Amino acid sequence: MSDTSTSSILDKAIKSEFYSDIPIVKTLWLTYWPYIIGFFIFVIAGVVIQILMLRSGHHNKLSAGFNSLVGSLTYSLFFLIQLLICYLIFGAQVIDDLWFAIFGAISFPATWTFLNTIGFWYY
Repeated sequence: MSDTSTSSILDKAIKSEFYSDIPIVKTLWLTYWPYIIGFFIFVIAGVVIQILMLRSGHHNKLSAGFNSLVGSLTYSLFFLIQLLICYLIFGAQVIDDLWFAIFGAISFPATWTFLNTIGFWYY
């Protein structure tokens, strides 16, 4: 009999906690739904890109994983250099969503151009 009363108390505690968290979830969803959906799209796109990269031809005789690693590190380096330069010039106000999008939009083609120019990537 103590098992049913313990189970009942546990069930009540879980239901109470669950129902007390629903307003928080609703508030977060209503406030940040574009960011949540954008995050999930970003994750799904990343998975698809990784799958496609595994099937890519290896023109430079290196594995797709190594090519991905070099590209990611080069992109990160370009992004951080641009961010540092703009941070030194403009201060902390460059840490904003729009500026991060601009840095990303510039860093991505800069990475491809650099790696293509030095002959690491042939495509």
